[in-house]
Amino acid sequence: MMGLSDGERRVSRRAFALAALGGVGVLATGCSLPGSGEAPRRIRLDAATDFAPNLPSVGWVLLVREPTTTLSLDTARIAIGTGSDIEYLSTGEWASRAPAMVMELLVESFQNANRIATVGDRRARIRPDFTLEAQLTAFHIERNAEDEDRGLVTVRLEPTLVKQPRREAIASIPFETAVEVTPLTLDGVIVAFNEALQEVMSQAVEWTLKTGVAA
Repeated sequence: MMGLSDGERRVSRRAFALAALGGVGVLATGCSLPGSGEAPRRIRLDAATDFAPNLPSVGWVLLVREPTTTLSLDTARIAIGTGSDIEYLSTGEWASRAPAMVMELLVESFQNANRIATVGDRRARIRPDFTLEAQLTAFHIERNAEDEDRGLVTVRLEPTLVKQPRREAIASIPFETAVEVTPLTLDGVIVAFNEALQEVMSQAVEWTLKTGVAA
C-alpha cells in the first residue's frame, strides 16, 4: 500500500471487523458535531487488486477518462441519500472530487492487473488505441429507514469502451455493488466504499480487457 499524505487515511478490507466493533460513532451530517471543531478527515480509497486469473494480456494503449456524474456527486463531499433528498457527511470527505478519485483508482487498478502495455489518464502523454469513458451513477450511502444505525453503500459505474482514432463505441455495461454497514460509523462507511468500489473496478478492468481483445 502506498504511503499516506498528511490528513489522508486509507482503510483496507481487513479493517472491516474493527470498524464494525466501534469506529467513530453514528454519522453526522450537515455541520460538525457540537463542540468538535475538527476538520473532516480526508479519505482516499484503494485500487482493485483481485482479478480473474485468466485475463488476457494486451499490447494496446488505454486512456481512462474521468467519469461523468451528477452535480450532487461531483464533489469531494460524501453523499448520504439520492436525488433531491441528499445530505453530506461533516466528519469525512474524499481526498479529491469523487469522479476524479475514481479515475485515478481505475488507472491504478489496470496497473495492478499487469495485463496492459500502457494505461493513463488525461494527464498522461499517450496516444491511445482505446479510451474508457464512464458514468458514475451511484456513489452514496443510504440510511436504513427502520434503523438509523444501519446503512447501505452503493457504487454504480457504467463504462463504455471507445476505439480510437474514429471514436467508435465498442460496448457499454453497468457494474453495481452494494455493501451493508452496521453500525453506521465513518470507519464502517469507508470500508464499505472500499469494498464496493474495488469490486466494481475489478469487474470493469476484466470487462475492458476482454472486450478490447474481441473488438
